Amino acid sequence: MPEIRKKEMDFLGGEIAGWVEEGIISGEQATEILSLYEIKARNLRVIMLIAGGILLGLGAVSFLLANWHTIDKDLRVIIIVGAYIASLAAYIFAGRSSTKTGKAFLLLSSGIFGGGIYLITRMYDYKIALAEFLGWWIAEVIITSIVARDEWQLYLAGALSLVWLNETEAVNPFALYFVRTARVPVSEFFAPMSAFALMIALWGAWFVGKDRIAFMMNMLLTVLLLASRMSLCFGGTWTLIILAASGGAISFMSKWQDAETMGLLMLGVFGLLLTWPEFWRGAEFSDVRNVFPVVNAVIVAGLMLLNIWRGHSGIGITFCALLASRYFFDHLFGYLPKALGFTLTGIIFVVAGLSFGKVRKFLER
Repeated sequence: MPEIRKKEMDFLGGEIAGWVEEGIISGEQATEILSLYEIKARNLRVIMLIAGGILLGLGAVSFLLANWHTIDKDLRVIIIVGAYIASLAAYIFAGRSSTKTGKAFLLLSSGIFGGGIYLITRMYDYKIALAEFLGWWIAEVIITSIVARDEWQLYLAGALSLVWLNETEAVNPFALYFVRTARVPVSEFFAPMSAFALMIALWGAWFVGKDRIAFMMNMLLTVLLLASRMSLCFGGTWTLIILAASGGAISFMSKWQDAETMGLLMLGVFGLLLTWPEFWRGAEFSDVRNVFPVVNAVIVAGLMLLNIWRGHSGIGITFCALLASRYFFDHLFGYLPKALGFTLTGIIFVVAGLSFGKVRKFLER
């Protein structure tokens, strides 16, 4: 008799009850179907063994840390390599019976690899820069993610890549604001090449597994890298315009939901920034700094309303509410009594929340 979890049994029971009400199956058939399954009982013995294993592992780690400097260097290397191999072996063994347990051991192996690089370089007095250390670690994680087709490794690779891009100054999150005009020629757009090579590797690893969260992380890293390089080559204002327009094009041209969502987010975020006159810099915008932000706000609001009609009600309503709040706080809030100001702000968000539900129900008809 197959065993399933209680939550799964409750879900199955609810579905079968609905089938009975609709006349698809009879009450006797429903009872027979439910009798085929048994709720998986929590095995106290297994829990005790897992707890014991964790405590033994913590004890071993504590012992090693307390006596680490007294252990011969070569033996330390053997311990690190042995722990890495043991975690990979545990992944292979546990992966056959428990996916999450296997993924946890694989994640542990990547952690040991990164920690091993740090410890070994310290032991042999090799001065390694943080960027170089992260580079070797990211390479191992990407290779592991491709071989194992594991999304957890993709998440780790994305997080480490963000730190590496910031450490190598390939990504500057403040470039859009502080870089007013072009500072480097367009020929240096792809500098450093290692940053773009990393993004190609990340996208290649994603293509093997095609995980949704990893896609969003890769898109975020790609946008940050492009925004940083474009700011230096074209200036912050033109970069915002190009990224907002690109997001709008992606949201309308792509037939893939995740890409549409990312395009809408780009349009909303960068379009919202362009509603502030402070982001319209450069001599070419000196005469239109007070006009273009308003025109841009109207365009963004119109595109968001159009996307609400297309079915993207959540993002569309959110950015429409943010646009309304942005102009309310900037132009009206300061002239109102605080009580009235907060009251009107609350009304805006309540109306947006109620509209969200009604619009979604209307579009689902």
